[in-house]
Amino acid sequence: MPRIEGESLAEGKVVLPDAAHGHVAVLIFGFTKASKEATKAWGDKLLSEFGSQSGFEVYQLPVLEEVPRFIRGMVISGIKKGVKENLRDHFVPILHEEAELKKFVGYHEPDDAYLIVLNSSGQVVRQLHGSYKVATYASVRDELRGLLNRRALTVR
Repeated sequence: MPRIEGESLAEGKVVLPDAAHGHVAVLIFGFTKASKEATKAWGDKLLSEFGSQSGFEVYQLPVLEEVPRFIRGMVISGIKKGVKENLRDHFVPILHEEAELKKFVGYHEPDDAYLIVLNSSGQVVRQLHGSYKVATYASVRDELRGLLNRRALTVR
């Protein structure tokens, strides 16, 4: 997995996968403005079911390198206004390495959400992309439950 660095909407530095180490994590990438719908749907569903569970993290990562520099500040400000304050520390606009990230996630549909599931050691255990769908979510949910159960056994 490539090293991903950025400043969260809460203005803290985030380096992944380091920041997620010790936790089961889902990284949600969006590469276009239109991907907001898919990334938000996935993020909302994951947080509603697992958000309060110890050892679980969701990072939302809009990739903005292709946004012209002179309007990036406005774009990030607009994104920030739409993100609840308690979620801003895990919402990290990415401003560089877009080509590498596209290769990493297997990018080919611009408006999809791209999800990467990490185990508590920071290893990629699943990759998927697309809009939120109940059947796909059920599979992801089951995998996350298994990862969280294994994590709980090793933490004891």
